[in-house]
Amino acid sequence: MSITTIEHFSNEIFYEIFEYFNAYVIFNGFSNLNNRFQLLLNSSLTRLKLDDNYLESKELLHNLRHQILSIHSFDENTTKIISTIKSNLSLFQSLQSLILCSIKSDSLSSLIHQLSSLSNFYSLTIDLCTEEQDHTNIYQSIFNLPTLKYLKYRTCDNEDIDIVISLPIATTDQQKTSIEYFIMDHSCSIKDLFTLLSYTPNVRYLKFLNLIDINDLNTIEPIKLINLTKLSMEIYEMTFDEFVILIKKMGFNLKILSLDIRHEDISKTFFKKTIYFSDDYETPMYLEDQNEFSSTFWLERRWIFKVENDSGHLVYSIQPYKRNWYEYGSESNQLSKSVEFEIVDVSPERWLKSISISDHIYHALTITQIYHLQISTTISLENLYKILLLLPDIETLSLFRLLFTNPTSISDEELQPLYLLFHEKHFQKLSFSDVYQVADVHFLMLICFHVNHLHLHCKDYNHVESFVGLILSLVRSRTDSKLRLLSFTMLKFANDMIEFLTKIIKENKLLNDFIIEQVNNNVYIKWT
Repeated sequence: MSITTIEHFSNEIFYEIFEYFNAYVIFNGFSNLNNRFQLLLNSSLTRLKLDDNYLESKELLHNLRHQILSIHSFDENTTKIISTIKSNLSLFQSLQSLILCSIKSDSLSSLIHQLSSLSNFYSLTIDLCTEEQDHTNIYQSIFNLPTLKYLKYRTCDNEDIDIVISLPIATTDQQKTSIEYFIMDHSCSIKDLFTLLSYTPNVRYLKFLNLIDINDLNTIEPIKLINLTKLSMEIYEMTFDEFVILIKKMGFNLKILSLDIRHEDISKTFFKKTIYFSDDYETPMYLEDQNEFSSTFWLERRWIFKVENDSGHLVYSIQPYKRNWYEYGSESNQLSKSVEFEIVDVSPERWLKSISISDHIYHALTITQIYHLQISTTISLENLYKILLLLPDIETLSLFRLLFTNPTSISDEELQPLYLLFHEKHFQKLSFSDVYQVADVHFLMLICFHVNHLHLHCKDYNHVESFVGLILSLVRSRTDSKLRLLSFTMLKFANDMIEFLTKIIKENKLLNDFIIEQVNNNVYIKWT
């Protein structure tokens, strides 16, 4: 049967679709449609992700506790969320993930102790606000969580506080955890780092900030981390010899190493340079030749230039070339047009009152032309429009998540300026990472006809099937569509993905003349 309306989707597809939306968005968009959707939303098979940034989420938290997979809590709501979980823990048996921002240490320890009874709980992110130095008890409680796989531990407002973690070295299997992703977003001593790592022998990804008391490095016993393949470090005061010793003391099979080296002497910062902005002085502009960092010297060595903004500042880097999704079918020797600007923060004025995103863009354009724009944070249509006006050479646009006035629909007033820009400009390729709301689907339906290549991030086969049916049905109905290439990224594709997509397209008569090709974790559908 041809997929002509959304109601033709099976219940199983809706269960998968719901996993990509916040609980409030799901109920606001679907609960009043008909009886079928009301039954679907209250089914035990519907799993919910709760973001308490929505006021209505508080009611959902109380009424649908048994369906909640994850909770993301902010600021003043965190204490209330914790209290609700602790007093009704038996009703949160589906809970898998918690992100708790601006949490107090006294309420955190008792919660963690209770979380150990949840058999499905595997991910914990905490943003701890405290002036206490000793974090021993908190870490000890966390390490007692039997199924935890992901831990991100951040402390805020503590730049002048040296954190202490007075745990003994883990020597027994009972002491060792199942943690595979460990992000320490705080400083600690070299001794405490290795102590914590003795509890996480299965770690695959590790990130830590500046190490204190690096002089004690020679007294530290080596540790074997045979599963560790990705390591990220921020280094403030460390010599190269000390760095070599540190690396040798970690027995690993490393594949990716990320170093953020910060030093007052600019001559020591060769591949990465941070441009600091301030309210107190004017950041000097670059006065040398534009595109100097995309010169033949670098391109012959297949190193490319990238710009990134974060926390009110700009970071310029030169890094090894890595083929991207948008280069399918293009020549790999076009590295001179590979410069990317990644916007991590669309509102630098939060950090510096006199600085806006336009200041960052103007500074970057004195150094290089920008051909690829990646926005790795939530952005409104209005702000997206303003940014695109400043970057006339953009060929590729990659979006993480869009912010709409109404998450279930887009007003003409919101969309019209951006729609005209897509229609008039030469944007060729568009990527969307997080189709998070009903309005996102509406946006794609209206914009996709104006690009040659649409790229989407999907979780599984059902997600891919939904988008193939939706996008190609729309393309078939529009004779003026420019879209000729649809691609998907998934963490893992099975060997039958091409056969799976071919069957969908042919059975639903979505395309006549097409080819499908898989390149690493990307699958491309091309037609004429």
